[in-house]
Amino acid sequence: MRFLFALLAAATVVPPVPAGAGVAGEPVIRSVTVTPGAPVVGPSGSVRVVIEVVAGGVAGPDGVTIEVEPGAPDAADEPASPPIQEDAEDTGVTGTADGQGASAPAPAPEWEIWRFVPDKGLTRWYPTGRWTVTVTARGAGGEVVTGHTVFRLRRETRFSAVRVAAGETGARVRGVLNRVDPQGYLDYAPFPGQPVGILHRSEPGEPWQSVASATTDAQGRFARDVPGIRDGQWRILFAGTGHYAGRRSIIHPTTA
Repeated sequence: MRFLFALLAAATVVPPVPAGAGVAGEPVIRSVTVTPGAPVVGPSGSVRVVIEVVAGGVAGPDGVTIEVEPGAPDAADEPASPPIQEDAEDTGVTGTADGQGASAPAPAPEWEIWRFVPDKGLTRWYPTGRWTVTVTARGAGGEVVTGHTVFRLRRETRFSAVRVAAGETGARVRGVLNRVDPQGYLDYAPFPGQPVGILHRSEPGEPWQSVASATTDAQGRFARDVPGIRDGQWRILFAGTGHYAGRRSIIHPTTA
């Protein structure tokens, strides 16, 4: 884990861009932004996280430093991720630092932007769940303040073998939910015991309606009969968990 921390703590700093002259007094951490705010890793490749800190009253080339490590700054439990919203944008996680320097003194300082780009990206081999960014700001007189923000690292999920077949009284929806193999033996493995939502619309452009739900079995398979609906378009929705990302399937038509 020390090696893990070292990889992520190693960062390249873009020299701060001051909004004005230097600031006297105690340093202040105004905000910490993590982009992407909800990184998702697949079975291969990596995701590069950029951390931007807005601070004032800092001094020197090491006036702001960061550490990034798995875990939470406290023991509080984090709820599961909310359902995916249609066409939602990932705008990053922004947090007002919760350390001593979180509130701006009077007069307010001139803000500087510090940008950190870790040398290595996040991969499937890093722990999923909550990660903490700890920011330390140092003033010209030796004053030190710290603050924190958190983000969640999740692994990918995906659907496969989704089919919607028309019957005499409705439609039969079936498919498989997979996740990045937590053991590392395969790219993807079945994701058992997970709820999935079944969405339907009669024509393109109409809003999606939730018409049924199902739970995956030990092999990640799900199946559900939806009475009274035969034609139209279908999508399957997985809301995600604290360790695995949500997923929407592609649009599937009803087949004979």
